[in-house]
Amino acid sequence: MEGSVSLLQAGEPKTGFAYVVEKGDSLGEIALRYNVSVKEIKKWNKLKGDRIFEGQRLRIEAVSLRSYTVKSGDTLSEIALASNIPVSRLRDLNKISGDRIYTGQKLQLASDRKSIETPSVHVVQKGESLWDIAKKYDVSIAAIKERNHLKTEVIRPGMTLSLKDGPEENRTKEKTDEGDSERFEYKVRPGDNLSTIAERFDVAVSLLKQLNGLKENRIYPGQTLQLRPTSLDEAVHVVRSGETLSSIALKYRMNVSDIKRINEIEGSKIVVGQELRLKGTKPNVYIVERGDALWEVAQAYGMGVGELKRLNGLASDRIYPGQELQLGTAPARSFGTYTVKKGDYLGRIARLHQMSVADLKSMNNMKSALIHPGDQLKVKPFLQKGSEWLKISEINWDDLMGSSGGLRKITLGNGPYYGSRPKARRQSNRRYYESARLSLWNTYKRARKLQVALDRKISKMGRLSNCLNGWHIVIDPGHGGLDPGAVVANLDGNGDKVYVVEDEYVYDVALRVYVMLRLNGADVTLTLLSPNHLIRHSDPPVQTFVNEKNEVYNSRAFNRGNSRSHWPKGGRNGNLSRRIAIAENAFKHVPKNRRMFLSFHADIDHSAPNVPLVLYYRSRRTGRPDRASKRFAKSIQSFLGAGTVIRGQNLYVLRNSPANISVMLELRNLAYMDHAWALRFEELRQRDAEKVVRGVVEYVKKKG
Repeated sequence: MEGSVSLLQAGEPKTGFAYVVEKGDSLGEIALRYNVSVKEIKKWNKLKGDRIFEGQRLRIEAVSLRSYTVKSGDTLSEIALASNIPVSRLRDLNKISGDRIYTGQKLQLASDRKSIETPSVHVVQKGESLWDIAKKYDVSIAAIKERNHLKTEVIRPGMTLSLKDGPEENRTKEKTDEGDSERFEYKVRPGDNLSTIAERFDVAVSLLKQLNGLKENRIYPGQTLQLRPTSLDEAVHVVRSGETLSSIALKYRMNVSDIKRINEIEGSKIVVGQELRLKGTKPNVYIVERGDALWEVAQAYGMGVGELKRLNGLASDRIYPGQELQLGTAPARSFGTYTVKKGDYLGRIARLHQMSVADLKSMNNMKSALIHPGDQLKVKPFLQKGSEWLKISEINWDDLMGSSGGLRKITLGNGPYYGSRPKARRQSNRRYYESARLSLWNTYKRARKLQVALDRKISKMGRLSNCLNGWHIVIDPGHGGLDPGAVVANLDGNGDKVYVVEDEYVYDVALRVYVMLRLNGADVTLTLLSPNHLIRHSDPPVQTFVNEKNEVYNSRAFNRGNSRSHWPKGGRNGNLSRRIAIAENAFKHVPKNRRMFLSFHADIDHSAPNVPLVLYYRSRRTGRPDRASKRFAKSIQSFLGAGTVIRGQNLYVLRNSPANISVMLELRNLAYMDHAWALRFEELRQRDAEKVVRGVVEYVKKKG
């Protein structure tokens, strides 16, 4: 996986690992992340200064590591190998009985380190930086800055820094932080039974039995039960850079021959992004994959959600990757249809529809991988337009894409565009961008003209439902203007690099959500507008969206000037407050309990799992969460799909939002190549948008 820590690959010395430097990294950040000193990193890599560059490989010596935070896809054996310690020793240090670990778990790698009791304050010494102090006391830089009201990371000798919250604040955090980190294991107490444990932790009894190898419902006090699946429990593995069939088989404790048999692989060649099945299934069992939602599975097999919940003893709609769902005696499986396009190949079609090549060939009775443009293939129906609940077939997306507002329509594979198009046909590298061609005011006028044309089209389409009548929802596409967000490399089918720009793709998803929310009766306001495109195609996906710095705020008042400070810009010196002002204006005459603020992102975060993330506001000082937003986050969690994580965080746009419900939706994590790959496909962006709308509609229905 590009831009991440690579645990030791076969053939490398067993004394450490390589870290690939990301854009924005510093030696201090990397040192803090791996609990080593800047001096050590410089010594291992023969660095004279502090300058590092994107893509540079830095050696981190395992002998000096004291702890490690588990990342998505890690296994105990891989961490032990990279840390140069036996697996048995790693188990002893962390009191682990088996091989199960979970994302975010902190593992001790050495026992001889003297623990440092964190004092209440620290007096800055000459030569010290915030990095040094944070590392010394095992606290975050953000926490030190927050407690000491620091706007920058500049400190000077003699300053007294507070390192701890007061006793009252600590007690408040202990009470309110429990909801964010879900329990992974549970020790059975007297009087417990599987049903009460399942209900308490929002899991099915059948899943508890599956994870713990239980044939009956009998449990005993003192028994440790696994509550959530790990990556080793999942039925699918997406191939990452540097992996081989042998390394994958070792990770999952399988034979290479079994992986080859299940996936009908003749040789040993696998490619990055390929989906490998790890388990065979019976016709009446479905194994949940990351991103699957219960309603999607029910729809795929011609069942009702209630029926599927009853068959599997589910108290809620939440399901987990690797969970086995019973489908009844004779499930009536439905299929979608995919028309082969020029440049398609079986691997891409299979990956797009969450299938293995073997599944695709079997479903279509194919003996070879030969396909031609125009061929009709049966596929999983998850991406099938026309899902029953939403009746997407009633939406003429091509007609909406023709909403030009009198501007010349320019048809391109990654368009259409109106009035003007990017000079480049696709994003050529991380640094490429094109500046706005018009003044801020003229850019705004053109953007409004385009948006008004789209609104007219939508108003003539009728309604899908009236569920959201009376609600006003502000949609905030992340970044934009001068700020593209993350720009990451991805690989096409030939293994060549293509580049994904966060704000361009997030804007597309946000517009799709905008259309569907309006068609369900909501009043909707966008915080940002584009002057030359609305919803866009991705045909072919290799023709990626170009970083155009031309989005503007959706407000006449904010587009009168023309300096750089007037264009949308994030970060510490940005103007995020304007997004809040637009929301305040939109909500002027809306009851407080009918306001919703949805901010869309796809940031890059190697420490987060490769699943959707829903963030609600939680005060860093008191630990108190925005309870209404947290309830909404919990509600939408099951609709965004298996594995979705919710978390409280102190974010500006959520802290100051005037809405009763405010969340940030990180629908994809661009730290993972399969997520960057998915954003390039229009069908998967549409699926992401439909999940959000489904979650909003169902939440409002239950709320009444």
